[in-house]
Amino acid sequence: LIFLILSLGLFAENDLIGTSGFSFLKVNFSARINAMGGAYTALSNNSDAVFSNPAGLNEILNREFNASYMNYFDGIQTGAISFATQKNNIIHYGGFIKYMSGSETRTLTDQNGDFLGEDGTFGFSNTVFGFSGSYYINSMLSVGANAKILFDILDDNSSSAIAFDFGLLHQSTNENLKIGLTMRNVGKQLTKYTKTSGKEDLPKIFTLGFSYHPKEELYVNFDIRKPTEGDYSGLIGAEYQIHPLLALRTGYKTNASDWKAGGDAELFSGISFGIGLNWQKYLVDYAVASYGDLGLLNTISLSYKF
Repeated sequence: LIFLILSLGLFAENDLIGTSGFSFLKVNFSARINAMGGAYTALSNNSDAVFSNPAGLNEILNREFNASYMNYFDGIQTGAISFATQKNNIIHYGGFIKYMSGSETRTLTDQNGDFLGEDGTFGFSNTVFGFSGSYYINSMLSVGANAKILFDILDDNSSSAIAFDFGLLHQSTNENLKIGLTMRNVGKQLTKYTKTSGKEDLPKIFTLGFSYHPKEELYVNFDIRKPTEGDYSGLIGAEYQIHPLLALRTGYKTNASDWKAGGDAELFSGISFGIGLNWQKYLVDYAVASYGDLGLLNTISLSYKF
């Protein structure tokens, strides 16, 4: 019933799009997640769970370390590291760091907002430090949470915030179906950019996810995502293990029209592909995602299982 109701709004419009601050929280730096179009809420079975659904940490059997890098738009550098382990069969925990940095051209305007020219460049950086934990309630239910400290530097000004993510992972009576639910970026700004600047809201995101595992080699995932200041969107992803050493992945986002600008590349907006190479304790993931005429985003992740 929840699935059907939310599906009605997948292509709905919202007048508040882009009105929150700390927008870098919306960016995902995991190659595996990006290859499957971001549809990972109900799967979340490795250290990437800290970025999607912390309740999924209970799926981890070993200690894991992961490092990711993505070439973002306009030469912006992004990356993340994460670590996850278990205290016992009931409690799992982990930590992570995400960063984004770059520079932009400084433009000048008069008091009427008219363009006066350019004046060099200015830098910016965003950093997130987080701690994750999950609790195994029973064979059908796990819960988890993240606590995050955010730092945002823009030229000579800076701001900070605290945020929390909450997640639930349910093993349904169908042994092949899992359901995930998350509420992310619930928090508040701690310090403003300047004494006179207004308060920035955080981009809260609600996600309902389904992961269907009909056979050992195949996962099919579907997420319904709703930002508080944005439209509903659907995320579809699949992973197929064609060999113990190789997995193929693909995905699609229904909000692909956001990146269509009439160019030749708009046909591929929202489509993503990727592979996973598994060798002993090492795993290398790669993803390429199309943002239409904005270009392609490439993500690579390296994981190690202790």
